[in-house]
Amino acid sequence: MLTQFITTALFLAQSSSWSPLFNGENLDGWTIVNGDKTTWVAQDNMIVTTGKPTGVMRTNKMYENFVLELDWRHLVANGNAGLFVWSDPVPAVGVPFTRSIEVQIMDGKELDWYTTHGDIFSIWGAKMTPDDPHPMGDHIERCLPSERRSKPAPEWNHYIVTCIDGQINLSVNGAFVSGATDVTPRKGYICLEAEGTPAQFKNFRIMELPPSAPKTTDVAHEDIGFVTLFTGLDVTGWTTGNASAWTVGDNVLHCKQESETLTTSKTYGSYELIVDYKLQDENSTAYIVVDGKKTELPKTKAGSWTRSTHKGMGGSIGIGGSNANFTNIFARPLQNESVFGSK
Repeated sequence: MLTQFITTALFLAQSSSWSPLFNGENLDGWTIVNGDKTTWVAQDNMIVTTGKPTGVMRTNKMYENFVLELDWRHLVANGNAGLFVWSDPVPAVGVPFTRSIEVQIMDGKELDWYTTHGDIFSIWGAKMTPDDPHPMGDHIERCLPSERRSKPAPEWNHYIVTCIDGQINLSVNGAFVSGATDVTPRKGYICLEAEGTPAQFKNFRIMELPPSAPKTTDVAHEDIGFVTLFTGLDVTGWTTGNASAWTVGDNVLHCKQESETLTTSKTYGSYELIVDYKLQDENSTAYIVVDGKKTELPKTKAGSWTRSTHKGMGGSIGIGGSNANFTNIFARPLQNESVFGSK
């Protein structure tokens, strides 16, 4: 299977050429999905992440069939990051991660069911069939590497990721070690993941290959303009009469008992809003304020995340409640608003 896959990739590549996926100077062509502008920066011809908050940065363009090449390293032992392919543009409900196939980028952490040497696995609704069955059962959609080839922090590692017609294979430092077939979706965005610790990436380039024939319909959701309103680090961009009633921890906002409304500092034109909320116990409440009107969000099972979607004619946006959590606060302009920002 792998030999045939490589042969197909080489044949398709004959009519293709490499293009940089990072210009070495800035993050043009990329979007910080959830997180702060300090989470990802271009520095010394590298993409550098602080690792905080946990979240992703994605390409502005979707990709289907391609070969992706990059170097990465962790700056501290036991560091964690990731590469996502065929990804949605915004995170799944209640988490900072997108539906996608993750190519593991980790250092020094290993258990029976995962390694740090090039695992490939489906996350948050994506599907795949691992090339090698997982030792803990077929229900685990994770391919462990056939060899342990990754180097520890702070050494550099080299990945080649080949994605064709719903099949993915990973080469770590010169040898193919893991793969999967029957991937869904099989067209989407490419993401880098921040997950708590600093990491660096360089020598990013991609070779786009011809699309599938017949044309695939198994495509990730397309970007329709949602942008984050929450840095994941603090309440920058928001105001409240009692800041001590709100706390922030790794991309999650928590309001204490009967907190005052947290309101965006900016006002907006017409928009669509999504916000994920979680009630901590049976007495918890959560609400939003849209167009100056307070709307209680539905009571849901305590401890479970729920996504709520709303449309507003314009103005500021507010959230609040009692002993509730919020994350994934995104909005997008409606009615052909030319700029989604201050009115």
